[in-house]
Amino acid sequence: MPRVANPLTKVRKRLAGLCLDEISMTALPKEPKPDKEGHLSFYRKLTPIQREIIPKADEALDLACERLGLAREMVHGFVEADSAMNAGCFSNIRGNAVVTVNSGVVERLTMQELCYVMGHELGHYIMPMRLPRLKNGYPPSMEHAITARKLEICMDRFGLVACQDVSVACSAALKIQSGLSSENLRIDVHAFGKEVVQGYVKDPHEYESEARSSHPNTYVRLRALCLFADSDVYLALQGRKGGRGVAEVNAEVISDLRNTLDFFAEKLMTEVVEAFTNHVAALSLAYEGEVKLAHFQVTPGVSLNQELVVELAGQLQAMPEEERKTAFNEKIGRLSLIAMQRCPARMTKHLEGLSTTLAKTKLKDFAVSLPEEFAKGFERYQEGL
Repeated sequence: MPRVANPLTKVRKRLAGLCLDEISMTALPKEPKPDKEGHLSFYRKLTPIQREIIPKADEALDLACERLGLAREMVHGFVEADSAMNAGCFSNIRGNAVVTVNSGVVERLTMQELCYVMGHELGHYIMPMRLPRLKNGYPPSMEHAITARKLEICMDRFGLVACQDVSVACSAALKIQSGLSSENLRIDVHAFGKEVVQGYVKDPHEYESEARSSHPNTYVRLRALCLFADSDVYLALQGRKGGRGVAEVNAEVISDLRNTLDFFAEKLMTEVVEAFTNHVAALSLAYEGEVKLAHFQVTPGVSLNQELVVELAGQLQAMPEEERKTAFNEKIGRLSLIAMQRCPARMTKHLEGLSTTLAKTKLKDFAVSLPEEFAKGFERYQEGL
């Protein structure tokens, strides 16, 4: 049989400039086996978006498809009876994008603001990067969350292309954040940003949960929209010339991400790798009577706390042999779990380095097993949540 052309190929080529950092149209996973009728169950559960039934949402979906370059017959829209400000896209039904919008969104947003929401969700269909998720829907680690937040910035750009007005895009984002309608909300991005800053504190541990969020801070998203609206890529899609180079814009957006949740995630990730390393160094000191720094300096930015290492080694040496092993293994197990929740890839690479540098020490057997045991533990962690 002749190969059927993918209808999304031209769309992806045209919109490739909306990508950010490692989020790329060229790195998409293999598409699932076609299931042209996989959307039919939605008709039995939700209200279909049709001009005769929900005209405002249908017009918004029509416009979003037209501006993104999608054939409208490829897209099925539904409204779910829920006042929460939320929407979603099921992109695993090839040939059919299924967009769901809660009734609260339809009630509070204007037609053009709905275009932004539809465009954002359709971005997940056009560029279906399937990032790992736990059973509760959250990214499995802070590392995965950092990538997910970049993906959401890309999706916001699809929304901007769909609504063609950055003020409309920002208005929609603020309404979704606040749950308010136009009657009770003024769109002042600068004032909003000044208030948001008050929420930031210096203690990274306050961000333990937030740093695993798949969505960036709303103000960061608004700034990213405003920056991209002034880019050469966006203006070219509007048939206009000029604008800032998209590489420069992307660098500023990445800087904003790194200065907010990503900054605290970085602190927390480094903290757990250092804590793990300090405990292994303490074990080395307890058994060998010395610590060779070169054995533990395997990851840039990760350093030993020598005073803490001496203290921990003293605690281990004061214990009977069997109690020492039990206490150490329990502590390493707890730190490993925290590392799985924060930085599994970074920790794996760090453990591989330790495994190599400690290969000729008394910790050889323990060190060699570290990467494999951590990998097995991460698999169990993902399956258990």
